[in-house]
Amino acid sequence: MSNNKENVILYIRFKVKNGKKEEFKELLSANMRALEHESAFVSAILSEDIDNSNEVTLFEIWKGTKESWLKEELPKPYRKTYEHQLVDLIDERIISYLTPTDEWRTDLTNKKIN
Repeated sequence: MSNNKENVILYIRFKVKNGKKEEFKELLSANMRALEHESAFVSAILSEDIDNSNEVTLFEIWKGTKESWLKEELPKPYRKTYEHQLVDLIDERIISYLTPTDEWRTDLTNKKIN
């Protein structure tokens, strides 16, 4: 990154069980309402796959590193309930931890593209 401001992006792809999408989205929304008040939370975007209605992607941006997120955010009490209930709603979850390197129309890294 181009400055001292560290950020980690969680790119999470869910494969939701048939008939469970609305219940999944309600659970996810409750979890997001709890975590959006965390001081390290920057933003999140939920997207649905146009070609596969049972696939949903969550793009979360956090201040810090993967290690600080795992240490400080993952153990939060509201996540335990979420994780417990999530098992019945999804077939698969793939989590990638990303570092922003370039940007357009944002100031996440303060990197200017010429």
